[in-house]
Amino acid sequence: MTQPITSDSPLTAVQRAIFDVVLDQIIPEDPARKKPSAADVGVFEYILVRNPESFDEIGRQLDELAAQATSSHQKEYTELTRELQDDTLNRLHEQDSRFLLILSLQAVECYYLDSRVMAAIGLPARAPYPEGFTVHRGDLSLLDPVRERGRIWRRT
Repeated sequence: MTQPITSDSPLTAVQRAIFDVVLDQIIPEDPARKKPSAADVGVFEYILVRNPESFDEIGRQLDELAAQATSSHQKEYTELTRELQDDTLNRLHEQDSRFLLILSLQAVECYYLDSRVMAAIGLPARAPYPEGFTVHRGDLSLLDPVRERGRIWRRT
């Protein structure tokens, strides 16, 4: 995906820097397994296309994270050690379990769409169709009660 024009970004420069750090905390890079971090798979662009309205809440929560870092450690969140970043993020998550839930869910959704990730976990980096997967024939007699009930909807 192409990068959005900076002036069109729903996040400020500070929020965007924190956004990338948090993505690395959610799913860190694993060089041994050749898995990229969440920040390396285009999560920002994914959210921008699929759910841009969620940036209001994400931005608010990133601001809260920045404020917590400043008040607790007198430093910007991005300047903290990884240990302090993890501590700050975990503390806010303990206070509100929904903290960064939207970002985490969308990061995971986007992450498993990346072909590098699929290859790293041993799955083909392709859509399931047209090659498809084997579907075993089941016992369709289980549907007989539904068929016997007949039509239960109204025609429009």
